[in-house]
Amino acid sequence: MKQVVKLGLTLALICAVAGMGLAAVYATTKPIIDKRAEEDLLNAAMEVIPGASAVEQQELDGARYWLGKKGSQVVGAAMQVEAQGYGSEPVEIMVGVDTDGTITEVKIVSMSETPGIGTRVKDEAFLSRFRGTANPAEVDGISGATVSSGAVKGGVSKALSFLSSIVAPGEPDGEVVIEIAAVPDGAYEGTGKGLFGPIKVSVTVKDGKLAEVKVLEHRETAGISDPAISGIPKAMVDKQTLDVDAIAGATFTSEGVIEAVKDALKAFGVRQGAGDRPKDITELPDGEYEGTGNGLFGPIKVSVTMEGGKITDIKILEHRETAGISDPAFRYVPEDIIEKQSLDEVDTVAGATFTSEGIIEAVKNALQGSE
Repeated sequence: MKQVVKLGLTLALICAVAGMGLAAVYATTKPIIDKRAEEDLLNAAMEVIPGASAVEQQELDGARYWLGKKGSQVVGAAMQVEAQGYGSEPVEIMVGVDTDGTITEVKIVSMSETPGIGTRVKDEAFLSRFRGTANPAEVDGISGATVSSGAVKGGVSKALSFLSSIVAPGEPDGEVVIEIAAVPDGAYEGTGKGLFGPIKVSVTVKDGKLAEVKVLEHRETAGISDPAISGIPKAMVDKQTLDVDAIAGATFTSEGVIEAVKDALKAFGVRQGAGDRPKDITELPDGEYEGTGNGLFGPIKVSVTMEGGKITDIKILEHRETAGISDPAFRYVPEDIIEKQSLDEVDTVAGATFTSEGIIEAVKNALQGSE
């Protein structure tokens, strides 16, 4: 018995010593591994911004990106994004964008796609298709690797949208607002950009209302896009508005359908500056109004309560923003709007700028829709 106990103690001692040894090795090597990983990211960022002599790491709303500079001049930006393909792990992609808002380079950092099939997204023949484009949705996918190539296109589109707002924001010229009640009866056709190509729709208006929205042509993936192809038109007709929420899992298809419908009715739209909407909130009837704005990672939906010509409550109904990082915006922006009773003098929250602007846009859309 004593011999067994002695052996057990000896084994425990050996395990303890081995464990301490492994901990010591980990503590020694982890900083080296982390430093190497950061260097790899920095090199990947440099690779996708041609002409940059140096890159500077930046952060906005919890998202990390790199500004590419030549001397003191900004020549582009890069961002690493993840997109779920066919494999068990997301595809990690480094995307470069120039100051014209076009893709410079795309580099696959890591992936777990099917060897010989999905791994073809790493081939130069595919990645070169993104260079010089401002619309990744128009890039041809890979036959036999539809899911993998679609994931890359989606990730590149996400990075392009984010980086373009930083290095190629353009001049804001107001939003085109389409009042369905002002559209003459008739059938209209329009086209939007889906994930895999154009989406064509027909829109029928009767007695100042949306009578039917039908998708005529598209190249989206069967099964995956079906909920958006059928759901977005139905939501528009049911709610009698063009500002409907995207379908989870088919965001790009949803946005393509919405864009196509707006394109069909664009001749009847009125361009309004942000300061023009709403004109006078004090004249709005009491009640609750809902609206949607664009956050960093998707739509932000709010409800706004009006009482006695004043905004008394703003609730966030839905969003896809990053928990923790976006929380201050969800707290302070509604409070600021209620305190100031204005949508034009509201401060954005540092570190959550895009989320703040999405909330403000959603409230404006809610009250604009009530007029």
